[in-house]
Amino acid sequence: MNEWAVAVLPLVGVVLGAALQFWLSRTAERERYTTDQRSQAYADYLRAVAAAAHLRCDEDLRDAYRDAADAKARIAVYGSSLVIKALSQFEEFGATLGDVGAGRAFLAVVSAMRSDCNVVPERELELILLGTAHHCEGAPADAEGHT
Repeated sequence: MNEWAVAVLPLVGVVLGAALQFWLSRTAERERYTTDQRSQAYADYLRAVAAAAHLRCDEDLRDAYRDAADAKARIAVYGSSLVIKALSQFEEFGATLGDVGAGRAFLAVVSAMRSDCNVVPERELELILLGTAHHCEGAPADAEGHT
């Protein structure tokens, strides 16, 4: 090999290595950013739904709607297709937890949000998110006739 090749090849290797490292780190950073945005949007939406369930005044309702709309917009951009589909079905119920169907749709949203995590039985999610007053369809009614 000539002297020119001996001097240039190591330099080319360093430049290629640096470019590859830059590209890989940038790709990883972009994925991390998207994952963080998705997680934050999911958490913000769940927080807004929880806030809407514990309203004290009209201002609280306005804030809950604003926060939910903001989170839904970010879910539309960063959310998975499963979450977007489940969220649209929950919206068809009015996006409130007023009946069993809406409760089921909300549980489907949360389950879709957790699709990358460990599987949690739906009954456990139901108890955590909706409490014991929100029973599955076909469950016995309480003293006031709620199922």
